[in-house]
Formats: sequence, structure tokens, C-alpha cells
Amino acid sequence: MQATEAPNTAKEKRRKGRRPSGRVTMQTIAERVGVSQATVSYVLNNKPGARVSAAVRAEILRLARELNYYPNEAARRLAGMRSRTLGILQLYVRHSVLAGWWSSEIMRGIADIGFAQGYHLMIYAMSEDVREMCLNAVYSGRLEGLIILAPYKDEPLLKELCDADIPLAAVGTQQVYGCKMVAVDADNEMGGYLATRHLIEQGHRRIAHLHGMLSIPNAYDRYQGYLRALQEANLPMDPDLLALTDFSERGAYEATQRLLQLPNPPTAIFAANDVSAIGALRAAKDAGLHVPEDIAIIGYDGAPITELTEPPLSTVQQPAAEMGRTAARLLIEVIEGNTPVEQVVKLPVELLVRASSRAKH
Repeated sequence: MQATEAPNTAKEKRRKGRRPSGRVTMQTIAERVGVSQATVSYVLNNKPGARVSAAVRAEILRLARELNYYPNEAARRLAGMRSRTLGILQLYVRHSVLAGWWSSEIMRGIADIGFAQGYHLMIYAMSEDVREMCLNAVYSGRLEGLIILAPYKDEPLLKELCDADIPLAAVGTQQVYGCKMVAVDADNEMGGYLATRHLIEQGHRRIAHLHGMLSIPNAYDRYQGYLRALQEANLPMDPDLLALTDFSERGAYEATQRLLQLPNPPTAIFAANDVSAIGALRAAKDAGLHVPEDIAIIGYDGAPITELTEPPLSTVQQPAAEMGRTAARLLIEVIEGNTPVEQVVKLPVELLVRASSRAKH
């Protein structure tokens, strides 16, 4: 008896406080928007095949949110039945093959565990419409748990999800931001340390770092690892060798161009992701430099394409698929009530040394 009551109780909590005192129905929304009730049903229940314009869809979702109306799918199920559905929310969709690789590897890991445990998956790639669809699924009880990819602390949707009383897991962060959630990440501080120490061991003393916004936990942790390696080797940290990029190839290319124009340019670059490392590699070649004879470069992520560059790029490999598997396994344990709700897991990384960072001559 206890096993069937727990999910229903949790769903009641998720619905509590979301509905206004007046009776709001699909017909209410249909009349406000000026469409049929069937159209509203198609949009709110994510039914395939409906020809609804983007503007009408957005207005239906906006009004449903404003009126705190979510179709109560859970109430339509027989007592004790569960959706056995996990959501995957990608908050930031970057138009990059390498960024897509990281996400797809994590999703593959989630799917490995989810399908093996008999769960379905719903994937939400962030846009305003998808934001509303995700909240709709959360509050209607269609999702039993949600895995968020690389959440930022100041993401408004994160707070709303934390308040929704649904089991949560985050991948790509070691912080839970005050939420009751499982957080799974790679050991990024150690990764930054290993990459920088490797360059020091190759004889480099002027090592530049291409980093992302330090308000992003992953970028900050990799930067801290870079600093630790310098301090351990009694090397000064030269602010001129720090270059903020947006984790894009173009941003890294332009940052590397500026670094190479310094009176005393770096002899090595640690890029905080593989996309940036590829941009740095291209900038070095366009400047007439040879890698690694004139400048060594190392990236971060372990994307397969780093084996195909010329020369092949050294990198720090994140266990992306294992991060996804770990997050899914822990989230399912939370749903089943078998583990503490709040847990942070940090997985080890691996330094892959290739031709782009061999010994300085």
C-alpha cells in the first residue's frame, strides 16, 4: 500500500498551489484565444499531427501558464498507475557539432539506464514553447523525474522546477543551487590541473588559458585547476595570458590571435573545451606557426573529432556517457525512494596526450 501512495502524494504536492480558485478548463482557454477546444487539447497534450501556428501555440501555452492550468493526466490514470517517464531538459542549445556530441553522449547514457529500468524518455531542447511544454509535463504528472543538462545558477526555470516538488537530477554541475536534486559532473578542477601540469612537464612556462565565463561552474573549476598547476610549479599567473571566450571556435580563434600578438606570446595554450582548442589550432596555423614545435595546444572534453585534427589534439576526456548513466540511475533511485534526495557525484577525467602537445623544442 505504501508503494502506491507515495507517487500519488508527490503528484498532489506538485499540483498544490498551481490552480486558481475559479474553475479553469480547456474551453476557458479556447474562448480567450479564439480557437477550438480541440486545438487547445492538441497543444497542451503535445499531440502529434496538429497544424497549429507557432503564434497560436505560444499564446495557448502563455495563457495556460498565466491561469495556472495544466491538464491533469495523472488523475485520468487508474489509481496506482505511473507514467514511468523521465524528462531530459537541455537548457542551452549550442549550434556546434562538438557541443551536440557532449549532449548526445549524456543522453545515450541516460537512455541506457532508463530503458533498462523500464522508463520512457521525453527530450526538451530549450525554446520558449518548449519551456512551457516542460512545465506542463511536470505539473500534469506526465514526468516522474527530470534530468537537466548543464544548468546555470541564475536560470529562472531552475527555481520554478526546484519549487515543483519533482525529483530532479543535473548533469554538468557540482552544485545543487539550494534544490533537492542529484548533481553529477566530471572532476573539472582536476582536469584543468592535469592539462596544465602536462604542458609544464613539456617545458612550457608561458601557458595561456582560453576559458569561458567564470560564473559558469565548469569554466571556473577548470580555471582553478590551471591556477593550481601554476602555483605548484612556482610559476606566476600572468593576466595577459588569460583570454575569455564564449566556448566557440570563432571566439577562441580571435582570442588566440590577440595572444599571439603579445610582445611575449605564450608557448602553450590550455583551452577549456575542444571547440576552443580547434579554434586556437586554426589561429596558430593561420599565423604561420607549427603545432607543437612553435606552440602546444590542449583541449578539454574528449570529443572524437580531436583524433582527426592535424595534428591530433591532446585533450582531457570527460566520461559523458557515464555521467548520463549515473544521473539516470540515481534519479530512478530517488523516484523509488531508495537514496537520499540530495547527492553530488564527481566522476574522474582522463588526460589524453597526442601530437599537439609533445615536448617543446
